[in-house]
Amino acid sequence: MGGHTATGWPTRSGRSGTLRSTRVLFGAISRGRRSSSSWRDAIPVGYGWAVAGAVLFAFGGAFDATWHTLFGIETSTDALLSPSHLMLGTGIALMVSGPLRAAWAQHRGGDLREQLPAVLSLTALFSLFTFFSLFAGPYAAVIGQGPRPSGSSLEKTLLGMYLFSGLVVGFALVALRAGTLPAGALTVMLGMNGIAMILMRGHTPADVQALFIGVAIAAGVVGDLLVWRLRPSIDRVRELRVFAFLFPVAYFAIYLAAVITFLGSGWTIHALTGTVLLSGVIGLLLSAVFVSGRASR
Repeated sequence: MGGHTATGWPTRSGRSGTLRSTRVLFGAISRGRRSSSSWRDAIPVGYGWAVAGAVLFAFGGAFDATWHTLFGIETSTDALLSPSHLMLGTGIALMVSGPLRAAWAQHRGGDLREQLPAVLSLTALFSLFTFFSLFAGPYAAVIGQGPRPSGSSLEKTLLGMYLFSGLVVGFALVALRAGTLPAGALTVMLGMNGIAMILMRGHTPADVQALFIGVAIAAGVVGDLLVWRLRPSIDRVRELRVFAFLFPVAYFAIYLAAVITFLGSGWTIHALTGTVLLSGVIGLLLSAVFVSGRASR
């Protein structure tokens, strides 16, 4: 976690991993074709968009090569904003969503072990979104450390916090509605995402990296406890709104408490508390859209 962003996307290992996933996907389709009346029927349930994603990724690779030839290779934040990279990212997003869509299509329930493929799919999709917004948010730099920033630096920090709050609450609400957020899912999602994003940054001492990995895991545990205690759902609107407010509040409260305790902060009490509360407001507004038209009990 430092002052720089990723300088390339996707990496060679990322491309090879995507190609391996493509081979597995089309291998399953090829085997299913033997007992199906058409290639379309051979696609496993829920994986139709994953196939579209594989095709889009292939076109994106050609587009990316052409883009680099015309405009050069992107660096820093440009690598996350390049249209060719966004096309590649969209293809990957569709591909990794396969297990999650399959669980939705088959109305799977059960505990974390039974829903682990869907939870890991949710985690991969969430991580893709946080990767493409790596220039802002809790993994762009250490929020709250040192003197309070001013002007555009402070605004960028706050907007990054609010973007992350919207992402984490949005993913949790979608999974809740679809029944794919068993106990432990938020710990897995935030914990694995935190490990991936923090290690990807690679600009911070190991002890600070370990600190914020711990923050992510702790926030996930609190999120799971909130789900267990409140049992939010589309039919329990009040509880859902409370969860949507408290979840990002808990994340950034834990985050800033860790910064203050172990790294030191020159931010004012007004900024520290206000930013945390406004992160909750972002979640609350999302929940209002999510359950629009339903009255609270």
